[in-house]
Amino acid sequence: MNLGDLYRAKGDFARAVQFCSRSQEIRERNFNLILASGSEDQKQLYLDTLSGETHATVSLHVRSAPDSEQAAQLSLTTILRRKGRALDAMTDQIAMLRRRAAPGDAQLLDQLAVARSQLATLQLSNSARMSPVERQAAIKRLTAGVAGLEDQVSRQSAQFRALSQPVTLEAVRAALPASAALVEIFAFKPFNGKAIKASERFGPPQYVAYVLKRDLATPQFVELGSADLIDTDIAKVREALHDPDRADVKDLARALDERLMRPLRRLLGSTRQLLISPDGALNLLPFAALVDERGQYLVENYSISYLSSGRDLLRLQVARDSRTTPVVIGDPLYDLSATRAQQRPGQTDLPSQPAINRRSVDFKALKYEALPGTAQEARALQAFLPGAQLLLQQQATEAAIKQVRAPRVLHIATHGFFLADSPSDENAAAARALLHGSEQPRTAPQTENPLLRSGIILAGVNQQQSGAGEDGVLTALEAAGLDLWGTQLVVLSACETGLGEVHNGAGVYGLRRALVLAGSETQVMSLWSVNDVATRDLMMGFYKRLQAGEGRAEALRQTQLAMLGSKTPVQAADPRGVKIAKHGVTSPNFSHPFYWAPFIESGAWASMSAK
Repeated sequence: MNLGDLYRAKGDFARAVQFCSRSQEIRERNFNLILASGSEDQKQLYLDTLSGETHATVSLHVRSAPDSEQAAQLSLTTILRRKGRALDAMTDQIAMLRRRAAPGDAQLLDQLAVARSQLATLQLSNSARMSPVERQAAIKRLTAGVAGLEDQVSRQSAQFRALSQPVTLEAVRAALPASAALVEIFAFKPFNGKAIKASERFGPPQYVAYVLKRDLATPQFVELGSADLIDTDIAKVREALHDPDRADVKDLARALDERLMRPLRRLLGSTRQLLISPDGALNLLPFAALVDERGQYLVENYSISYLSSGRDLLRLQVARDSRTTPVVIGDPLYDLSATRAQQRPGQTDLPSQPAINRRSVDFKALKYEALPGTAQEARALQAFLPGAQLLLQQQATEAAIKQVRAPRVLHIATHGFFLADSPSDENAAAARALLHGSEQPRTAPQTENPLLRSGIILAGVNQQQSGAGEDGVLTALEAAGLDLWGTQLVVLSACETGLGEVHNGAGVYGLRRALVLAGSETQVMSLWSVNDVATRDLMMGFYKRLQAGEGRAEALRQTQLAMLGSKTPVQAADPRGVKIAKHGVTSPNFSHPFYWAPFIESGAWASMSAK
């Protein structure tokens, strides 16, 4: 790599690319050996030491040799090999143990799941049985225990792992559908090899997008500009999308599209199926809600599915067999001491009342209230999922979810939450208050592990009892230990389940990441607080189309289009009964993207029947 930097400084970019390519090939061979041990955190720390090298490689193409085919291929290959690599390594190792199914391997994975659960429960508990010092010591001990078990998983799988398919540009391109394009976006820091001070070697982050098609040997690219400016525009669009009364959402979405997608459209040409691998804050953006120069939402012209990396295309080629029938969980009895009638809220499900009856945690309330739409949604799904196991009310527990074994479909309809990071020192108290409803802190807590800041709420949460040793809160950390290798579809029909802590080049640390770790093939989840009635109707339309054989991405898109087309405001659907129209959408006006755009589809996009 040093020789590559030397030739780059001399302006001999052809030789710089040549030596950088040799260096990257050596590095790639070492990756499999180095990543075969250690916890996920340790793997990520190792990859972080190479971030400068990655930025320099991308800069070599984008800034120094933009016309070089070899530089373009080297840059995209490096991104494909390194973006989210720590997650991939851990996922592959867990999956290998799942497939092997030896008693000792199953026991090791069970121990890891129990340790993660104990850590999550202790981190978010409000028990007064421990002093702060004792509690922190216990958390430190459990954290070390989880890391040690992850290291054992890595080492155990390395003993019998077959040679994994090498990550090459050719292999990824061959895995692309003929009608699709991979859009790989990466936030890189421009490298200045002539800088004297170390602080000046890398500039502010910039987004670059590569477009790869099956029939093109050389990837195309476009530099999108300042990541800070684009992230600012993303924040504005997301704020508008969260409010169905905002009339400026299309203007803001048009401005972001001009900066982000219009430069890409000239590379996409007539391609309408997009497999987008975002980076940074782009992970939190529903691209379908952007507006093009003709005033149309992108959902009207493109079928969009999301990947954590284009490298996912290789994993999705591996056959996965589900082991049980679909499992549908909904309408949890949050307060096990009360009857359902006592928990049911009043007539608060009208779409015109967006602040009420959303599937997010109500941190102002002393207890979590029932969501009528989740009960209707869960029962109605039995018509679309024959033989599904239905777990409602007191059966919709955290313990029940942890006992599932690779169901074909896992659908959970309940409250969801995401707690943003906070610099406050009162983290533990804030977390307990937020999750158990004792008070409302001004800021969300900063917990030691970002996977503890997102999750779903289940039966018994008001008593902090949801089965043996469970508290009714399934965090992302615990979800990572579920056995979903063979599960074709996981739907989290709740609020903010697609959010998490964003790391450039590493993805979103939240439920989305956890469900990939657990082995699920496709994830459908939300990016903001969703309306109960709109979500119920969207899910009905989505599953009706899946049953008809449509692809997972296209079924979601067509349902969203039907909601977008509901232009005439009429009375809301009766919350006591599900009314399914031709496209699975009931009568309320759900045309604002607040209602139809929050859910995204990540992972495999094809029809489930085709598998």
